[in-house]
Amino acid sequence: MIKCIASGTLLLFVSLPALAQRPKAPGSARGPVIELFGGYARTPIKSGETTVGNGFVGSFAWNAKSWLQIAADASYNRGSSNLTKNVLYGNHYGPRVFYHHLSRSFTPFAEALFGGSHVSTTFPQGGLRDYSDNGFSTKVGGGVDFNLRPHLSIRLFEVDLYRTSFFNGHQNTYWISSGLVLRLGGGGFR
Repeated sequence: MIKCIASGTLLLFVSLPALAQRPKAPGSARGPVIELFGGYARTPIKSGETTVGNGFVGSFAWNAKSWLQIAADASYNRGSSNLTKNVLYGNHYGPRVFYHHLSRSFTPFAEALFGGSHVSTTFPQGGLRDYSDNGFSTKVGGGVDFNLRPHLSIRLFEVDLYRTSFFNGHQNTYWISSGLVLRLGGGGFR
């Protein structure tokens, strides 16, 4: 399953240049076509013993409208406690809605992303025991971007309810991330 998701994500990234070639109508100001985000991510990993996972997240988004994106993100988090090690991977896809008219400096957004996650847990008690599972997961929430330039922003924060389905149960936790946003193509949002 992870190979299929990775292949789909790679195919999406390979098609980026074609998306940036959309012609601009004369006299119309158009926002950026593509948005790239990369940054730090933090979430509790609930598998056996709960650990706080620190890692990174990257996303690609295509601006269908000035207020609507179709986003894809990939993440990796790792945490350990009392010699128990947890690793969490995730890939999520879905809509992200922006409100660009609040101010020139701040852009709030809301999102609902759906996909899959993989957790791997290693317990040292009684010899090394390794458990892993794949499951459906969702990230629903939002955040705020601080606009430095028309094509560059700092994602001050993104907070999501992160729901996973591992080991025949559901885990509800939070997801926090922050980082840099780069917008390509068009005139940029301000």
